[in-house]
Amino acid sequence: MRLLLLLVFFYSFINAGTIKRELYLDILLSQNNQEFKSYRSFDLENDLFKTATVKLNINKKILEDRTYYVKTTCDVNKLIYSNIAYEVNFDTIIFKLDKNTPSSINLEFEYEEPKNLNFRLFTLNEFEYKNIVKYEGVLFGIAYGIIFCAFLYNFVIFLYTLQRSFFYYSLMQISLLFVLFYITMLSNQTFISDIQQIIIDFFETLCMLLTILFSKEILNTRKSMKQMNKLLNFLVYIHVVDLIAIFIFKESILYGFMPRSVIVFILVFSGVIALINGQKTAIFYFLGWMVLFISLFISEYELIGIDMLYIVHIGFPLESLILSFALGYKLKQTVDEKKEKEKILVHQSKLASMGEMINNIAHQWRQPLSHLSFINMDLQMAQEDNDLKEKYLLDKLNESNNQIDFMSATIDNFKNFYQPRKEKEFFYVSAAIQSAIDIIKPSLDFSNININFRIEEDKKIKAYENEYSQVILNFLTNAKDVLLSRKIENPKIEVKLELENNRTVLSVNDNAGGIKNEIIDKIFEPYFTTKDKSSGIGLYMSKTIVESHLKGNINVKNNSNGACFVVEV
Repeated sequence: MRLLLLLVFFYSFINAGTIKRELYLDILLSQNNQEFKSYRSFDLENDLFKTATVKLNINKKILEDRTYYVKTTCDVNKLIYSNIAYEVNFDTIIFKLDKNTPSSINLEFEYEEPKNLNFRLFTLNEFEYKNIVKYEGVLFGIAYGIIFCAFLYNFVIFLYTLQRSFFYYSLMQISLLFVLFYITMLSNQTFISDIQQIIIDFFETLCMLLTILFSKEILNTRKSMKQMNKLLNFLVYIHVVDLIAIFIFKESILYGFMPRSVIVFILVFSGVIALINGQKTAIFYFLGWMVLFISLFISEYELIGIDMLYIVHIGFPLESLILSFALGYKLKQTVDEKKEKEKILVHQSKLASMGEMINNIAHQWRQPLSHLSFINMDLQMAQEDNDLKEKYLLDKLNESNNQIDFMSATIDNFKNFYQPRKEKEFFYVSAAIQSAIDIIKPSLDFSNININFRIEEDKKIKAYENEYSQVILNFLTNAKDVLLSRKIENPKIEVKLELENNRTVLSVNDNAGGIKNEIIDKIFEPYFTTKDKSSGIGLYMSKTIVESHLKGNINVKNNSNGACFVVEV
């Protein structure tokens, strides 16, 4: 029984649009109140009227068991006669049609000077009259507000992420906002000029083009749906051609032959394929385009008795909300993926730092290990010569313990250097730089690389000291590697600390010949490297530490002798 009632209700709505079209047997117009011709036979864009009489011949059979209301846009203050009662609502009049209505309704207008006739009819059912028409201003305002907020929200996210899906969608929303506002304005006009037709068709086609481009991006059809991507590319091409054709033929050629709902149905179908392929965001995408498809399909084919203007002002904002959720979910996925990549990069950076730390420890231990070896040789020779006296033995043991303590202290220094700090602390920048230099100094000495640290001005800052030191160590390590790989004579590294505008400026210069111009803008990108055995994440992590953790700036340039890395904090 419930299903039967639902079918009857749905059938009545399906027929409502057809009944509205059959309500008027004829619409006639006269310039002298005597000779009437079809309303469409007049050139309302150019014809001028001193007096005008509009006659509506009503199909009374439809009104035997139904009631309708007619909202008429016209020059209300120029209406001098009507054979039916009406109510005035701003620049419109509304009159009721029921079984008591005359079979012919006359509306007479008189003007001081000949002018174009302002006249447009909207037929409303009882539901529209009681629940929508009185609040249409609120409905339109809410619709425009939602769409504008969707535009602003996604455009701001685009500026933050530079992802094209947000760019296309934000432009689509602002185009849609213009289209809805413009068709609302045109709906109150008696005729639409060629310029107005070009404008509305251009922005409607542009809106559809941006919709397709957005779909390609958010579903990543180029990689995950190659056949669908070819179809969407074809739709992009024909929309671009149609945009050009609009200016030539003064109307859309594409949508003159094909309903817009067909294009949206293709987008809905692409959402189904994406869901089958396991794309989680596709559920929002599918729902959003399904709402848009239903709204367009109903309005294009007038399937229910509600005016197209009201349908699109309900369906389109709802689509904007749903797809904004889709983009929000996509943004969350992007952030999660970025965090996961950063975790991987940090892990790789730690492994690289561990290798560098072991290498530096080896250089630090090289001399004490050699010293211990000499001590053992001395003891062995003294034992063989029977000259191992107690005082000599104790001196050598003390000497050996001193070397062991030095090696133990080296381990502690490295451990403290690489140990992350959870909270910021005050430290002198020069101390953090010196800490990095002390770590790498034995390695530089072993490679005969001279390093000079000059302090022009120093400052105490509150930040993460170890992270700052690791950035400097990374610069020094890279300088050492390039000096050795290029076999530079008299290799040297100059480190200078100074203050500019109360901010510390550290520069690390080498004399290795500099960085090639074609790659200098890429060296801070992750995984970019010119070394054979390098992860390419050291400088990327240094940039991340300086800009995100230390809230400073980092850059690189070439000077006369080599490269110069600058950190400003």
